[in-house]
Amino acid sequence: MEKTSILGEYFGATVSWCSSLSGTTLVIAAVVAVLAVLLGIKNGLKTKAMPALNPQKSPGKWAWIAVGVLWVVVMLNYFDRQLLAVLNKSITEGGENGIAMTQAQFGMVTSAFLIVYAALSPVGGYLADRFSRKFIILCSLVVWSVVTWMTGKSSSYEELIFWRGAMGVSEAFYIPAALALISDYHRGSTRSMATGLHMSGIYAGQILAGFGAWIANDPACALGWRLTFETFGFIGVAYAIVVILFLHDPQGDQNEEVDERSVELTSDAVSGADFGIGHVLRSLFTGRAMAMLLVMYACAGFANWFLMGWYPRLLQDMFGISEAEAGPMATMWVNIAKYAAVLLAAVIADMWYLRNKNARAYVPGICFLLAGPCVMIAMLPALGVPIALSLVATVALVSMQGVAQGSLDATLMPVLRSHIDERFSATGYGLLNLTSVSAGALISWLGGYLMDSGVALGVPLSIAGFLMVICGLFFFLLPKKEG
Repeated sequence: MEKTSILGEYFGATVSWCSSLSGTTLVIAAVVAVLAVLLGIKNGLKTKAMPALNPQKSPGKWAWIAVGVLWVVVMLNYFDRQLLAVLNKSITEGGENGIAMTQAQFGMVTSAFLIVYAALSPVGGYLADRFSRKFIILCSLVVWSVVTWMTGKSSSYEELIFWRGAMGVSEAFYIPAALALISDYHRGSTRSMATGLHMSGIYAGQILAGFGAWIANDPACALGWRLTFETFGFIGVAYAIVVILFLHDPQGDQNEEVDERSVELTSDAVSGADFGIGHVLRSLFTGRAMAMLLVMYACAGFANWFLMGWYPRLLQDMFGISEAEAGPMATMWVNIAKYAAVLLAAVIADMWYLRNKNARAYVPGICFLLAGPCVMIAMLPALGVPIALSLVATVALVSMQGVAQGSLDATLMPVLRSHIDERFSATGYGLLNLTSVSAGALISWLGGYLMDSGVALGVPLSIAGFLMVICGLFFFLLPKKEG
């Protein structure tokens, strides 16, 4: 207990120190933005031709450094997303320090972010295919930091919904660029592992956000919800210095000899004509794979985004527990499941891939077929079925969604790149985000609307569980790869 207390005091002191510097956020953001532009001009803003690399060779230290650097960025992104849901009551029922709104309006705050995120994801992906991915990531981090800081400064519902919508601009540009950069480095048997390690930062951020109520309200920090957002805005822009120093666009070894199995991208392959939007879309939608992936990712997105936005409140309503109890319970266990699954699925998919080229699709397919029914069983009491489930049992069953989502996050970009022209991978991933996040925007609003109408939050989650089963079946119907 004494060690825990010491760690809590140390963490509280660190957060408090960062909060004291949060007023410098806008100044540092302006400096980082100027540095990003100057570095972009110096190193070239356009995508460079990638020399062929031997997929059997180790990707090198900078490939793994990139994963580590971006892990922190994606962790901060998802900390911010989850923090809003965790502090629902503090924001909506916080008296003079809060912002009065109905739960439907609170759902619209989340939906505003998701709508902008969805609409701009293909744009962010397309630009990440055309321009330096490091430059796109840096710009995204600067915008994220400023918007997170401004969230804490919001004084009305209209301001809050504006700034959360602006957050969608930042994050629409980050994920496609980051995953494309990582998979540029990792072209062989490490691709799923590298992707999985990066995506595990999502779950670390969501777990940390579960303690947002503690950071905001516990005497060790007692920042309040506003200063909590301002503090992490400062942390984000300060971390941009690390990104500038340690993240590089992959260049490859110009003198390396490779075998015939390697994928070569020549200077002609990155010409402006090849990157015309019409050419890119025609290439992506050649065959049925891309259309199927869009449907699958939307089906998976209903459950994932619902839990991110409404799971803490759902547990409060189902079991009568407090916000401080529900926050960690809602974010910790499902994200621990995601964390374990994203790493384990990456290992299994990479090993199985050596014997079966369809393995990276089969792994998430199996997980979704198992997880969907578990989620539906957990929500049976909300549908009026006379079955008594404890809090522990409910959390355990719903955490199976984490297993499915973790396996998907580890394999989606590798699966996508196996079915399309890899030059357009960021654009393709942006389109996938469009469908998933659009589904999330719909269910985020629907959760609040149904709640205001007296309908239990378990009803839309039950529907999402059924859609998870559909997603799992589709993975087995994708075009088969030989080998």
